[in-house]
Amino acid sequence: MKSKSIGRVRRNHDRYHHGRDDLNIVPMIDMMVILVFFLIFTAVFSKTNILQLNLPASSTAAPLDLPKGLKLEVIIRPDDLVINDRNSGPLKTLPNTAAGLDLDGLSEFIRRVKSQFPDMTDATILPSPATSYDTLIQVMDTVRVYQLPVAPFSKAELFPDIAIADAPT
Repeated sequence: MKSKSIGRVRRNHDRYHHGRDDLNIVPMIDMMVILVFFLIFTAVFSKTNILQLNLPASSTAAPLDLPKGLKLEVIIRPDDLVINDRNSGPLKTLPNTAAGLDLDGLSEFIRRVKSQFPDMTDATILPSPATSYDTLIQVMDTVRVYQLPVAPFSKAELFPDIAIADAPT
């Protein structure tokens, strides 16, 4: 009789635990669906603007054989902006205004340079070590494009190929 009761206990145990050896992955799937939805939803609102810069070649590299002509440079100093030709020297010096850098004067002069050299697309910006990042970006934007007066959100291209180097001391 003892063996019968052990057999019953085993059968009852097997019935009770039947199918409970499986891993329940439903909560994990629910969490994955929520995470995927969250990642997709937040990715729509994040946009990154990338501006490609041409950094100058290292000093050990051989200089490039460039054609004769204007090599436009804008030197950012604490007290002024200097528009310079790499070959001949300074073209114009723009002292700071009461509001800061004279970006309007820079834009006007750069547009006159562009009208004389319409095929030229490259310029070099030479910030001094004390130049803030915001100032550098403002000068880069002024040299790259200018706001057209006819349409509120239209811009014209000036010198889009920007290179950055250190200002001469």
